[in-house]
Amino acid sequence: MQRHSGPLHAVPGWVSTPDGILSAHIVRPATAGRLEGLFVASTAGTGTRSETRRVVYSFIHEQGMATKQDIASALSLSLPTVSKYLSHFLACGFIEKKAKLASGEHGGRSPVAYACIPHARYAIGLDINAARVSAVVITLDQEVVHRRRTVRRFERTPEYLRFLGAEVEELVRESGVDRCAILGVGIAIPGLVSARTGEVFYGKVIDVLGMSAADFGAHLEFPCHLAHDSDAAGLAEFWGRGANSNAFYISLGNSVGGSVLLGGEIYSGDGVAGEVGHLLVVPGGKRCYCGQRGCLDPYCNATVLSAMADGSVDNFFLLLDSGDAKAEAVWEKYTDILAGALHDIRTIFGCRIILGGDVGVHLAGRLAPLEAKVDALSFREDPAADYLQACRHRTESIATGAALHFVDQFRHDPGAPEVTRVVRR
Repeated sequence: MQRHSGPLHAVPGWVSTPDGILSAHIVRPATAGRLEGLFVASTAGTGTRSETRRVVYSFIHEQGMATKQDIASALSLSLPTVSKYLSHFLACGFIEKKAKLASGEHGGRSPVAYACIPHARYAIGLDINAARVSAVVITLDQEVVHRRRTVRRFERTPEYLRFLGAEVEELVRESGVDRCAILGVGIAIPGLVSARTGEVFYGKVIDVLGMSAADFGAHLEFPCHLAHDSDAAGLAEFWGRGANSNAFYISLGNSVGGSVLLGGEIYSGDGVAGEVGHLLVVPGGKRCYCGQRGCLDPYCNATVLSAMADGSVDNFFLLLDSGDAKAEAVWEKYTDILAGALHDIRTIFGCRIILGGDVGVHLAGRLAPLEAKVDALSFREDPAADYLQACRHRTESIATGAALHFVDQFRHDPGAPEVTRVVRR
């Protein structure tokens, strides 16, 4: 499930090892000639195919537990073939044998079941904004096993990039995970990333224009991927919704963004889609950071609320719940504008709408008045309560979604039996 793949901080390829075995390698573009940070992922001697690895692993994961016969019957594979792939996954440490299932009524030996190991691999996600960096380590099942948040203003400087490297190293140390089991580092920023070049082609919230995964990963010891923060948060919310799912995620954070899920895939249009923060809602209205007037962003970003509550969205909702008249007036105006945007999104996409970001995490149990406003604008009879929902991720959704890029890659090809770091020289 990807909006785009884009060039990673690491460049995959194939090399012939000294024993003549063909192996995958990943090398920093800037230091490829020095073998700095080289990883080797060997599939030597497994006799397995990428597509079959994917479907067998996916079947086991989706079922939770499966026997050889379950896999063979469902995927139309021979038992010897299934055994080969199970042996491969066992050798990789991707699956484990579980308790034997109850035998049939006619007796006989109980079959062994197999299950995926969520902690077989990990991924790291970074959420970078103007004021701080949030970082998480997640498992293959999206479980956050460790998180870290550091206040540090963004600067386009070598010192800041060294800080990112140190943050990731400290995250790994604190988490206690095996660094050889880390798939990579997903980095989410408030900027639009080109699928063709992997560079930020629009970035005015912080100064990231022209930057790439290679820039942000200059001091990281893992493959890197760069993503738009709204796409990352959307991926975290969309994850596990199914191959044919449709949804729109709107991020109500310090800026307003969006991400579109169509047919189970994040839709990017011709390069830009989901930029709902720049819908025109008040012609000639407030100035947006993009330079235009009347965009949704200056009316519905989180600072509209936090500005009257000591800079805290949490404090704003405490005021609102206490019956504070000023907070109620601000919220009334805020939801008037937001309702119009939600009506437009529903009219165009006709799908479920997920409200996230710093504001969205407070909307569970508070949606009814907003739903009524959307219903009052709609020409359709389907009530907003059927398609509006608050986000399920209350913390670190952007960092989690950034990390999921590498989990998604792994699930598309859970193939390498070993990943080893070559000593620098």
